[in-house]
Amino acid sequence: MKFRIETNNPELQMRRSWKQAKYFSLLLVVLCLLTGAAWFVMNSGYYQLADIEINDLDTLQKGEVVSTTHQILARGGWRPWGNENLVFMDTEKLSAALKNELFAENVTVDKVYPNILRLMVEERQRSVVMDSQGQYLMIDTQGMVAGLVDDKAKADIDARLSNKSLANPKSVPLVVCDLPELAAAGYQVTDSDYVKTWLEAYKALNDAGIKFRYFRLSSPSSDLLKVVSEDGYEVYYDLKTPLNGQIEVYKKFMASKPVNVKINEYIDIRIPGKVYVK
Repeated sequence: MKFRIETNNPELQMRRSWKQAKYFSLLLVVLCLLTGAAWFVMNSGYYQLADIEINDLDTLQKGEVVSTTHQILARGGWRPWGNENLVFMDTEKLSAALKNELFAENVTVDKVYPNILRLMVEERQRSVVMDSQGQYLMIDTQGMVAGLVDDKAKADIDARLSNKSLANPKSVPLVVCDLPELAAAGYQVTDSDYVKTWLEAYKALNDAGIKFRYFRLSSPSSDLLKVVSEDGYEVYYDLKTPLNGQIEVYKKFMASKPVNVKINEYIDIRIPGKVYVK
């Protein structure tokens, strides 16, 4: 038995054409929907950052945090969907940048759709007190004098200088360093890198459980940090190298120090593997 396929059957061709047209129309509808969705997400403004929520702060100003956030986002370069579109925003990258620029302990960034960023900022100490020629100067993270300390801070500083109290994580770092002249608000003492290094050293020593009173520097740009210990002698640290290793050397030395070794002036731990005592 033989079969013959009618390829020129008009009815069959019409069905095929109708089927192709239906698929093509469906494809157009899908493409239109996808294009519309893409436009809505990227360019409608619905997901454009409209508000930044921040937890309560002690030393940082919310305005500073908000402006810094916008500045970081603006540095991202041109994008067809804009720099402040929540959908495409890299929160981990933004978090790291905010932590660095705000000099914060940690910054957590969460998206609250459609257009809100929620920031949780863990602050760290952002200023130091410098005892210079009898002046107690408050120095900000930019290395500039913000003014003189208040009476409460002055009492704490006097106690540390007179060996009546120790530094602690909640107190303001104290740096004894005579400037070449008397200073007033706006005076540039040093650059921000040195101030941040002092603050990081203060935190590292407290975190390691080192008991000390204050720092001493020969000049605001000195890399030799003299830490006045609980017993009054100085411990020499090199600010150009990581402090954690030097702190461990100091702790091990003190734990194994012979009873008959008396420290009168200083312990120098700046050279790896060696400890000098006077």
